[in-house]
Amino acid sequence: MSPQFSMQTIKSIGLLLCGIVFAVGCSNKAQEDISRITARQTIVRERRDAVREAFRYLPQLIRLDRTTALKEIRYQLMTWSSSVKPSENWKSPAVLESVTPSLRATDFSKRMKSLDFGESECEYLLQCQMLSEVAKWVLELPYRDTLFREWMEQKKRDLSADESLRLESTLKLFDWSIMNVGLVGNPKEVEGLSTNPDLPLSDNGGIYRQLPWQTMMFAQGDRWQRSRLFTQLLFTQGIDSIVLALPSQTGAVENASIRPWCVAVPIGEELYLFEPTWGFPIPSQKDGGIATLREAKADPSVLRRAKLPGQFEYPVEHKDLDTLVALIDCDPFAVGLAMHTLQEALTGGNRIRITMDADQFEGRLLKIDEKLSVRLWNVPWLCYLYNESIRDRLTEQSPFSMQYMEQFGSYIMETPLSRARSLHFKGKFQSSIEEAGALSSYMTVRVDEQTLKELVDDKDLQKEFGIVRGSFETKETFDVRLQLAQRYFRRSKFDVNMFLALCNIDINKPETAIDWLQKRILGSSGSEKWHSHSHYLLGRMYEQTGQWQKAAEEYKFEETAQAAGNRIRLRKLRQLHPDELGTL
Repeated sequence: MSPQFSMQTIKSIGLLLCGIVFAVGCSNKAQEDISRITARQTIVRERRDAVREAFRYLPQLIRLDRTTALKEIRYQLMTWSSSVKPSENWKSPAVLESVTPSLRATDFSKRMKSLDFGESECEYLLQCQMLSEVAKWVLELPYRDTLFREWMEQKKRDLSADESLRLESTLKLFDWSIMNVGLVGNPKEVEGLSTNPDLPLSDNGGIYRQLPWQTMMFAQGDRWQRSRLFTQLLFTQGIDSIVLALPSQTGAVENASIRPWCVAVPIGEELYLFEPTWGFPIPSQKDGGIATLREAKADPSVLRRAKLPGQFEYPVEHKDLDTLVALIDCDPFAVGLAMHTLQEALTGGNRIRITMDADQFEGRLLKIDEKLSVRLWNVPWLCYLYNESIRDRLTEQSPFSMQYMEQFGSYIMETPLSRARSLHFKGKFQSSIEEAGALSSYMTVRVDEQTLKELVDDKDLQKEFGIVRGSFETKETFDVRLQLAQRYFRRSKFDVNMFLALCNIDINKPETAIDWLQKRILGSSGSEKWHSHSHYLLGRMYEQTGQWQKAAEEYKFEETAQAAGNRIRLRKLRQLHPDELGTL
């Protein structure tokens, strides 16, 4: 071998070796990059799977026996939270300081700065999920309130696309809330403002004894329970709202002294006013639409016309509007670290709104009206504290737990009625090959009296209803279960008549809804708790079908907590249809 050849060979071998080393180095680096990417994707996927599994179990929290579901949800969320960094975009809101120290000292308040998920946080996620599902299909429906439909269309031409959508969404969700929740209380309550509740909690207290999802499930609530369903439906759609309150008559502005008045929703540069006791917006005196706070401050006739001479007084006067407190209606977890961190991780079908920037919202409110005194409302906090006390007390048999289960057991346990309600809230009205719809599911709950009597002794019938005596269950315990089942089906039958009427309203079958309301509720003994709401719904269905005289007669029904609002509605109806109804 010649020296020249040897040198060339050596150079070639050297270049080849360098190429091999370079290639191996590149290959190793590429492989490391691929491994890192794969590992990162695996972690991301596992985090998503954990969140997805947690959300899959949320609907099971409706059941009273939620131990297994809660354990799984907490496990998945805590698995996820232990593998992520806290959100860098979160900070404790300054407006949090407006909450009373006693509430800020509670356990779940302390968790606001951690990534912990307790039962109340899980229930909050359930509520956000349920209300998001409702809002999704409700907003796809046309707006059906004939009294404000034309005004809304005119107003939308003056608003931006975003503001127009917010206005339409607000009106649709307000109308759905009022239609689907019957107001309980005394007709004369409209003449006074209740004092804002505070600690200590009481079973006789108002507002905080139901969470919004429970109010929706029970289909009944007081004026603020029903209003909170409306505001939290808005929240899921990115629309924040406030409760306007007056100081006490002595001028005090502490939580236990102020007096909540109405719901206000900011759209554009205005705050639109909705009267919770009326179940009706406060009418504008200038354009036939909905009054704004700016108009109410400028025009004394707005609140003067809220009175019904000789029938109902109104507790708020024009002079009261100079010192208003703006209560931000958001659940405590919405401003906490855990939900802000989780919000950033939600994707796909699980992507729902669970947080808000309270400080930013406060700034927006003050731009609209700089005289407002803004704070977080304490009522959402009280709702969760009271709900925790309910769960604790239901673990033991007592007069309270027996009474509570008698009234609400069929809604909070896994029952045919709670399953039918869930289908209703998902907008699944008609049956498919895969599953029954809300309409047919409601019908299966309507058990006749003869069948209920036979249930005591007919073992085949008991098996058909899923009531089977356990291997170690005593006869006495089983007999109690049978009696409870009888009472459940007997009570549910009357409730279901109302829910079937509401279903037909939602799917735009007013004539069928009228039939259910007239014959199965107003014409049936045992359904008295639904009578007042049935008169209102009948009025709305007669409006929808152009039967103005019949609608007017229904709104004159006096034995309802919404009597004043129905009369205000009738007054506006007469303004729009003077030929059919005459003038005032």
